[in-house]
Amino acid sequence: RFVLDDAGVRLVVTETACRAGLDAGLDAGLDASLDGGLDGPDAVLVDLDADAAEMAAQPPTDPAVRIGQDATAYVLYTSGSTGRPKGVAVPHHALVNFLASMARTPGIGACDVVAAVTTLTFDIAGLELWLPLLAGARVAVADRATAADGLALGRWLRERGVTLLQATPATWRMLLAAGWTGELGLTALCGGEALTRDLARDLRDRVGRLFNVYGPTETTIWSTILPVGPAETAGDGMVPLGQPIANTRVYVLDAGGSPVPPNVIGELCIAGDGLADGYLGRPELTVERFVSDPFDRHGSRMYRTGNLARRRRDGTLEYCGRTDHQVKLRGFRIELGEIEAVLAAQPGVAAAAVALRDGSAGARLVGYVVAAAGAGLDAGALARGLRGQLPEYMVPSAFVAMAALPLTPNGKVDRAALPSPEAAGTSGFEAPDGDFEEILAEVWLDVLDVPRVGRRDDFFALGGHSLQATRMLARVRDQFEIELPVRAVFEEPTLAGLAARIEQTLLAELELVGEN
Repeated sequence: RFVLDDAGVRLVVTETACRAGLDAGLDAGLDASLDGGLDGPDAVLVDLDADAAEMAAQPPTDPAVRIGQDATAYVLYTSGSTGRPKGVAVPHHALVNFLASMARTPGIGACDVVAAVTTLTFDIAGLELWLPLLAGARVAVADRATAADGLALGRWLRERGVTLLQATPATWRMLLAAGWTGELGLTALCGGEALTRDLARDLRDRVGRLFNVYGPTETTIWSTILPVGPAETAGDGMVPLGQPIANTRVYVLDAGGSPVPPNVIGELCIAGDGLADGYLGRPELTVERFVSDPFDRHGSRMYRTGNLARRRRDGTLEYCGRTDHQVKLRGFRIELGEIEAVLAAQPGVAAAAVALRDGSAGARLVGYVVAAAGAGLDAGALARGLRGQLPEYMVPSAFVAMAALPLTPNGKVDRAALPSPEAAGTSGFEAPDGDFEEILAEVWLDVLDVPRVGRRDDFFALGGHSLQATRMLARVRDQFEIELPVRAVFEEPTLAGLAARIEQTLLAELELVGEN
């Protein structure tokens, strides 16, 4: 209701199956309904099966509508620090500039099949839906269940003959955890969060081409791109951001708006044809983030991303975290992004996050670490490595090993879901009962990295999420030689419930074999 009102939506294109849900949402907001009730928008129902004859009767020519390049193409809402979403208004020329650049690099042709796996509320879905239009390529649309299940997604990619897949690091890790062997004819784009070198190595061995892409919603999807080769995957840490796309300028500036020297961290600012018009109806936020570009004599603007970066002497950009992840501890102001960048660069670390946590002993820094394949967590070694590069007050006092960092629906790190160092199993411990529960408990102990698992414990209450569920089910497949969908974990999240589901599935398959 808020989004429809804030954007001034006058028309909703939907279908009968979704109509009731939209009406309910509107009624809950302002007692309005579709079809213009009170201040509600009008509805156009497009039921493809029911209205096939009417659709066929429409003329094959384009509608007689002319839209200028400066007109708004879409408004996409992002989270706000105050809890009120803000709408980013992107003009047509910014979107066209982005798509034309992507059509050249990574490139697209009429024979390509582009996977659409991203929720439409995440701006990167624009590449999946609109880029194929420039070349007459095909779009293969994955349903929600397939996109969230590594096993199902891997099969779907092969069945649909997908040649271009764009995804966040979390989705790529989900595929790999499910045993995906890759497609050598696939062009892979990774963006939305920093790409670690260990993940890049794993992907390069399984795909034809790999690109690291970066960009905020306010500068139209992706602003930089990097073809990832052997040089970019050597060692630990993060893959660089690459070079700006067409008609885009990238600066690294200090607090006064001046360029910082090489290898010095500053705020990443972006200018050029990709800039949004600003935040719809929020002039105070617009002038705060969309500022005058001091390096352009034509008076254009640049966007302050709030991301930290540094430029190496060879011109390569490196991502170093966020400016708004600043905390205060014992009088010191600390940028969590700076600690995360150093922690993620330590040997054996695949991904890392840092948070300030309150405990019985007071506030302290906690590092959350995902180990690279074949590596273990050595808290002492991590602390020593950080002390060599950071002042003592910036070194976390505790480290938590995790199978994967918790994620938001958009595939970004969910900082609010990071567990406390003391988090363990649920109260009222009840030991696993029977072979199925005991074997499954061993799998949970390893996947969730918790000290114990009881039969009434909930997978998600122990810190699990969909990526870990995929890994856990891959282990279940190896242990019991059965295959369960990810939704089984949501339907039976307790150890006892899922063990019973495994037993029932196994017995059903044995009965089927007996009948045959």
